[in-house]
Amino acid sequence: MNTPMKSLQRGSLRGIVLMLVIVVLAALALAALAQKYGVGQRNKEPQVHWEHFVPVAGQPLPVPQQWLQDPEAKIAHSLKLPDSVPKPVPFDFSKAYRKSWLPGTPKQSVQYFNHLCSTEAGEWIFRKVQNVEGFYFARPQDEPTTDTMTDPYGPEMPWIQRFFLLKGDYKPLEQARWLIQPPLYNYRFVEQPRRNTKWQAGIQEPYVRLFGYTRGYFVKPGQVVADWNEKTPMQVIGIPALTARYGYTWRGLRRERDREFGIAGGELLIYDLQTKEVLAVRRQFLIASHNPRGEGKAMWEVAGSCPQRPSDGLSTDFNKFAFDVLETIEPSTTGRK
Repeated sequence: MNTPMKSLQRGSLRGIVLMLVIVVLAALALAALAQKYGVGQRNKEPQVHWEHFVPVAGQPLPVPQQWLQDPEAKIAHSLKLPDSVPKPVPFDFSKAYRKSWLPGTPKQSVQYFNHLCSTEAGEWIFRKVQNVEGFYFARPQDEPTTDTMTDPYGPEMPWIQRFFLLKGDYKPLEQARWLIQPPLYNYRFVEQPRRNTKWQAGIQEPYVRLFGYTRGYFVKPGQVVADWNEKTPMQVIGIPALTARYGYTWRGLRRERDREFGIAGGELLIYDLQTKEVLAVRRQFLIASHNPRGEGKAMWEVAGSCPQRPSDGLSTDFNKFAFDVLETIEPSTTGRK
């Protein structure tokens, strides 16, 4: 028997279902309009595709044409390593795929990453130089976009480009305080190629020099207790020619099917600007975790590094390597061994 209460419940249920249908249809209509007219959508960078590859003297495989867009990039990829640096070792992808089905066996991408780490990753110092006042950092970068750092093929070398993401490029202090910050970091200057960036506006010379930053332990206005505060700001001037003898650069590595498996390699190199002799190289590989933003995306910002050469993704990855090879007049330290 239908009671007034049951009729009321059925009527309420039908009303709720009808309302839900209307809401869903309205949402679909709004989504279609947004897609058609671009409402509420930000301008995204197109996803990178590697189509053209160029042979280079410093790499066993041709590299994407996108990696060679400026003179310093071309120099970085032309630097030849001594024969003692490990060469790529072939990897059996089919065997790894079959093994990945066994219980407790890593998936194919992890097996490949472990192979690259165990056969190629490491640091090799061929010659150290003492009493170095400064050097030329050949490939400074603008802060990479989120689109670049989530594109599997976007960054050339995510290991160093995520460092630029953390540091930014909005003032000269962020460009050199990981190298000039006595009494810890004791280079006296860092030189760079001039770029079209705000803090270099007005400089016409082809190079810039950063210098002069100091800190001290004192109480500044507004503080209650002493702290490490800036004493003198970072200075930047244009220079017509380099004065440094040694250069510090970086380059991405290309290995067979690496980005297909979310893997990216890279090298830091310190070299003689005059002879192009490589004094030291540090090689690292990253493996990107699954990105919850969707299929076809990577999370290079938090990608894992080789356990043989762990990477914290911060300045100590880069300044300690420099301090170990180009030794400052007053000893520098990062606090890491």
